[in-house]
Amino acid sequence: MENLRDLSKLREIVIAEAVELFEGDKAAAEQWLSTPVRGLGHKTPNELLTSEKDIEQVRTLIGRLEHGIIT
Repeated sequence: MENLRDLSKLREIVIAEAVELFEGDKAAAEQWLSTPVRGLGHKTPNELLTSEKDIEQVRTLIGRLEHGIIT
């Protein structure tokens, strides 16, 4: 079983990366985190913050979006 402390830390990283993606706009980042995303199989990023594997999927998508890679 994954350590809850580790998952909590990874969730914080995802939220910080989302805010950075939206240039510091926390409201826009939270809206994105709560909206179904095609690149995540039409799930919300928040839905995927439950396991290390799924969190990595969200982080990968954020990285792709930061670099302008269409998903």
